[in-house]
Amino acid sequence: MKFAKLIFFSLLVLVITAGCSKEKEETKKEVIAESKENGGEKEQNNEKQAEAENKETESKEEAEVYVAEETFEEIAFQNVNWFFGSPERQPKGGIWVFTEEKHAGELDETFEWEKEDVLLVQVNDPAYINHEMTIKGLQIIDEKTVKIVVYLESKEAEGDTVPRRYVTVEKDTLIGKGFLLEDEKTGEAIKLN
Repeated sequence: MKFAKLIFFSLLVLVITAGCSKEKEETKKEVIAESKENGGEKEQNNEKQAEAENKETESKEEAEVYVAEETFEEIAFQNVNWFFGSPERQPKGGIWVFTEEKHAGELDETFEWEKEDVLLVQVNDPAYINHEMTIKGLQIIDEKTVKIVVYLESKEAEGDTVPRRYVTVEKDTLIGKGFLLEDEKTGEAIKLN
């Protein structure tokens, strides 16, 4: 009986040892495989990093250098929207500055003349019939010149209305100034007639 127990325990030890030794062998294989994968991943990462650096270098070489656009000081203004009927259009295109002292009688009660002046821009060029106009900027070009930047948009309307826009500005801001009229989309000068 002792002999049978001894054989049984010997076999048990052999089985356990054999099982453990295969486990170590598999673990070694896994470690080797993982290190190969990691090495491959490192190589791939290094290759990707080198490619990214090359692309970055190429893009720097291909990038254009841009010069900043010229900017101008602007005059604060407020577009006027008419709710209870607007004044009649002028007989010709032009730019008018209305002040407390010089303004059309129909505008007498409409604005706060002691605080503000009114600028009217009307374009009678046939190319802009049935367009709406919005003033986007009043840019001070120099002491004597203000550029009026406008947005013109075609509208579906009956008749032959010409675009115009009233804006209010701080009192005496535009007195004695000359004006340029420019299309916001194209940057080109707009003819008044």
